[in-house]
Amino acid sequence: MLKRCWNHLIGIGIDSQTPASETRQIVFLNAVVLLVLILVGQNIVFGLIYNVPLALLLLFMAHGLCIGIVLLWKKLRLYLLARVWFAVAATIFLSSYQVLMGTESRWDVFLVVCVFLQCLMFPATQRRWMVAVMIFTGICFFAVDFALNVPPKGFMQNLSASYWDMEKAGNLVGFLFCGIAMGSVAFQVINRAERNLAIERDRSDRLLTNILPVPIAERLKQSHDLIADDFAETTVLFADIVGFTRYTETVSPKQLISLLNSVFTKFDDLSQKHRAEKIKTIGDAYMAVAGVPIQSSNHAEQMAALALDMQQVIARHNRDTGQSLQIRIGLHSGPVVAGVIGKQKFAYDLWGDTVNTAARMEAHGIPGEIQVTPETQALLEPNYHLEERGWVDIKSKGFIKVFLLKGMR
Repeated sequence: MLKRCWNHLIGIGIDSQTPASETRQIVFLNAVVLLVLILVGQNIVFGLIYNVPLALLLLFMAHGLCIGIVLLWKKLRLYLLARVWFAVAATIFLSSYQVLMGTESRWDVFLVVCVFLQCLMFPATQRRWMVAVMIFTGICFFAVDFALNVPPKGFMQNLSASYWDMEKAGNLVGFLFCGIAMGSVAFQVINRAERNLAIERDRSDRLLTNILPVPIAERLKQSHDLIADDFAETTVLFADIVGFTRYTETVSPKQLISLLNSVFTKFDDLSQKHRAEKIKTIGDAYMAVAGVPIQSSNHAEQMAALALDMQQVIARHNRDTGQSLQIRIGLHSGPVVAGVIGKQKFAYDLWGDTVNTAARMEAHGIPGEIQVTPETQALLEPNYHLEERGWVDIKSKGFIKVFLLKGMR
């Protein structure tokens, strides 16, 4: 029951409309207000026991009333007023205690505590207000300790020695408690911030490696220099779903995206399986490469295995859905330039004649077949079965003898 009551009280001022950035500071200040009210109530009880002057008892009560009003400001969602009110009221009452009970009563130590509390009460957006009340508290601290020439026993000389000693000891113990409490809060805040930072760093790293190859992402994190590398031995793959433009006219946009996502997600899994690097999708076309950014001696075989598995994916898709999709694939091996250009929405891409030739192999290919150039055929010949298609007039390339990849030997 006490726990439920405490949780309710420290949650005053928080509702569905409370900004997330304000929540931690609201809970923190509410908890401080409740602790101050408990201490004020304790002072009133001890004041009655030790028969202190009525003026001091009234000051304690006024202190509790002014601090309690902070909860009202919170309930009214006047968050800034609540913070400034607490900081100013606490500073004024603590300074008054120091003057009335003397410098040796050590009420001034709580002015130091106030400065630390103000650092935790205000969000970053209210930094100017925080600095203002900290300056006010600092001025009061130096005034009551040095400028006003307050007597060691204060101006209430009729306080009993036992009460005065109790207040001094209680204040020093309270200061120690506040130091431990604030240190614990700071420890939790710092560790929570470090954990959140690590979580966000992992999330951004995962996002970056989903966009870029892992080695390239690591290089970008280390330096923002231009990334452009030459790779002498690579194999580039282009794959395109045949008749997809006509298919888009017969289905809804949601069905269209669902189909592409289903097929291309499986292609992505295959790319990982065969250690190939997906470069991008362009509409219904899929582009990948082997030998980039990590060089590979069997890049052609990696892409051949990927292409054959892609055909199997389409075949299974047709069996499961009753559709009759066909895929056209082109492969070419040769040198490329790979890198990242631009500052916004950057992507890892390939350039060079090898890329253009691979794209032409796909564009001039046969639906349901994997068409390769002589360069790729020479690399695959020992382990794969290929059929010669013959000479084909390739746009911008002229006549090229091409081959159709049928499978492994």
